This record gives sequence, structure tokens and C-alpha cells, in this order.
Amino acid sequence: MTMRRSNCANSVSSTDGMRPVNFNFKRFADPVHQSIGLSKLEVEVVATKAFQRLRGVKQLGLAPLVFPGADYSRFSHSLGVCHITGKILNALQNNSGISIAPKEIQMYRLAALLHDIGHYPFSHTMEDAGGQFYSDHKLEDGVEVGPSAFWGHESVGKHVVRVAPELRDLLAGEDYDPKDVTDIFTREHPPRFGNLVSSDLDADRIDYLLRTAHHTGLPYGSVDIDYLLSQMQVDDDGLICLPAKAMRAAEHFLLCRYFDYQQVSYHKTVAGLERVLVCVISTLLRDRAIMCSQDDIQNMITDGRWHTFDDAFLVGHMRTLAGSSDPVVAAQVRAILERNPPRLVFEEEQIVDRKGSDALKHMKKRVEGQIDSWADEFHIDRSLWYPWERKQTITKIGSHVPIPDRLSGESDGTGEDDTDEDVAQAIRVQVGDGRASKPIMKHGNSLMNVLSNYELVAYRLYVLLPEGQDGLRRPIQDKIKKFLA
Repeated sequence: MTMRRSNCANSVSSTDGMRPVNFNFKRFADPVHQSIGLSKLEVEVVATKAFQRLRGVKQLGLAPLVFPGADYSRFSHSLGVCHITGKILNALQNNSGISIAPKEIQMYRLAALLHDIGHYPFSHTMEDAGGQFYSDHKLEDGVEVGPSAFWGHESVGKHVVRVAPELRDLLAGEDYDPKDVTDIFTREHPPRFGNLVSSDLDADRIDYLLRTAHHTGLPYGSVDIDYLLSQMQVDDDGLICLPAKAMRAAEHFLLCRYFDYQQVSYHKTVAGLERVLVCVISTLLRDRAIMCSQDDIQNMITDGRWHTFDDAFLVGHMRTLAGSSDPVVAAQVRAILERNPPRLVFEEEQIVDRKGSDALKHMKKRVEGQIDSWADEFHIDRSLWYPWERKQTITKIGSHVPIPDRLSGESDGTGEDDTDEDVAQAIRVQVGDGRASKPIMKHGNSLMNVLSNYELVAYRLYVLLPEGQDGLRRPIQDKIKKFLA
């Protein structure tokens, strides 16, 4: 990105005497938003080693092996999320007549800028591998290791912001409590506009959709984002909402995001390669070539090694592992480094009711019960067969979910805290011409009133075929098809 000093003073001031903040202190050229302005503090945050590290973490993991242009980083994405957050805050003030203090605006923009600061190399793929590894294995001293021994990326991000000396001291020196910043993107104690960074329609998802469409060449970013942003306002309860006339644009956004996930993240080749990558990372963890328990991550953040823990770091270890004497491990590493993806030999997808359907469960059990037999028959090591399954919904909740006054912070006595949090993240649309609003799926004239009650369930089986034996794919497919007939 090209950086240039801004000569225009696009500042936010307040009536309480607080000094204004110039959010155009410096501007960056950007292929998605054309121009992104940052405040002096934001520029200093971007210059920290913890943030610069994000240049080396691809947003879309292994997707560039399928979509050549999709190699943008979490660095550029984070700048975009900060930019979108600023635009939403401006719209809330303009449309609702509310005043948001410059320091509060800066707080939300900082949270947006730093929301991905804790992502691992290859992001969600490594997070899946690490979570599984530390759940399934024991430490050398025999002590059980549970899921709590491994941090998800938001917990890592919280620790980076609060503990990494360079970043922590920078924020504190400007009178910003690092905890206040992390509470926004972790939603541990979300403030009044917490949905800005994490919800069904947030700055994160908006920039992701636009940026992914731009870099993949796919059409799913053709959403009227400028209109949506211009319409955002605050309802009678102080919650971010949209007027009724913007509901169709919001539905279009949700549908585009749904199709984007299906076509990019869950693309058959991308998903297959990432399934193999999980196994490669597990091998590196098992061999202690890399270590990322909570204690390991804390030590890396404290001593500065975290700054080099990026995709290239992991690829370097993979190249070393490519010379493994274990033929299975060597084949898995080559699959990633030489783009030799596992072959899809079976796939089943269904749209089902999201209320606890067991669709595909019986079929999955039958297929996985036969993998050992097929592995022996086709002389392909069992470790080279990869089941894959996903569920995909359009919204966090369906229209059938009862919604009492959950957002007041009072419990409804059901203990459904996760559901309450999902309700809080729903897109809200005003009722009629008034300022009251309700979740989009609760509007009877919304597509989401119906579609939100369903989910796509998908199951696949991949096989990493031995070199030169692509001809085995069809016999394996025929074998599975005949077995399930």
C-alpha cells in the first residue's frame, strides 16, 4: 500500500472540550476502498511489530492455490475494517442525531484495526489443528491437556494487545486502556456499539466480502454496501439498526456472504488441501517442531518471537518436513507445497431444518466405518483418507428462536447464553416508520424469516492418491456409490 500524508483536516471534535482527532492524519491507497485514512495513533499501531506481522498471514489460507489473486493479507483487511468502522460511526451520528465522543470513535476504530492481531499462521486451519491436538494429547509429564490449554485467535489477540510491551505501552501512553479495546472484538463486555466489529452485518464481514470478491474475481461483492452504510442508525434502545427500506439490501448482503463461503472457503479443492494441512500441522506439533499451547504463546508474545510466527515460518518447517522418511508425512507435505490436492471421491449436501436435524449422520457413520476396508483394498494408507463436514447457516439465529427482552442483560432463566449472544448479533430492522427495531428474521416480509431456519449440511470424503495413480479415483468413487446404493 502507498502511504501519503493528508493535507485535509477531517477531524472529529466534541462539545466537551476533548481535543479533536484527525482520522485523515495519513492516507493509504487501497484497491477496495480507494483511500483509507488513519489517525496518528492508528498509524503508530500499524507500525508496531505485532501489527506488521499480519502482512505475513494470508486472509484466505490456501485459497490462492485455487484463486491466484486471492493472496491478500490480514494486514490490508484490518485496515479496511478500521475504515468501514469509521464510516458506520459517521452514519450513526448523521442519521440518528447522536453525538459520539472522539475518544469513543477512536476506541472502536482501534478494536477494528486490531481484531485479527491474534491469528495464527494459516489462520483458522492452524487454529483447528492446534485445538484438536491439545485436546487429544498429553504433555510429556502425563498431565491431561484439555481444550483450555489452547487459545483461539481472539484470546491470543486479547493477550497480544494487553501484554505485548510495544503495543500495550503505546495504547496506554495515549490514555486508552488495552482491556477496553479487546472487550470490543472479543465481546466479553461489549459496549453499546459492539456489533460494529462482530455481528451478522459488521465492518469485518463487509470488508471481507468486498476484498475477497475483488481478489478472487467472483461476483459476490456486488452488494450495495454504500447504501447500507449510509442507512445505519440507532433505534430507541440505542442499538444499531437499519430502516425498513434497507431490508432488501441487507438480505442481499447475507445471501452474497453465504454463497461466497460456499464458493471460496468451502471450495472442494481449497477444503481438501486445508484438511491435509491440518494433518501436517499436527505432525509438526507432535514432533515439537512448533509449539503453541497457551504457555508457548505467552512466552512468544513476551520475548518477541510472536512477530515472526507467520505463514512463512510454518512453510519453512513444512519444507524441512518434506524430507521425512515417513511416506505418508512426505506425501501430505508435498500435497501442500506442490499443489497436489486430495481427490474428492464422495460428496453429499442437504438443506435441512437447523433445529437439531440428524441429516447425513447415518450416512457418515456408514462411510467412515468402511474407510479401513477401502484403504486395504486400494492399498492407500488410512491416514491419506480425509472426511470433511460443515454446517452453514445464513444468520446466527433462526426466526423460531424466542426473543424476550434478552438485550437488557437480564437472564430469561433458560441458560441459553450462547443463543442470547447470537440474538444480540442479529441485523436489526426498524418496525414501520418508528424507531423501534427487531431482528431481520422476525419480520414476516423478510426472506430471512424463512431462510434463517435452515442450514446446509455437507459431508465429503477426500483421498490423497499415490503419485501417478489418479486412475484410482473413479474406481473408489464407484465403490462408495455401490456401497451406499
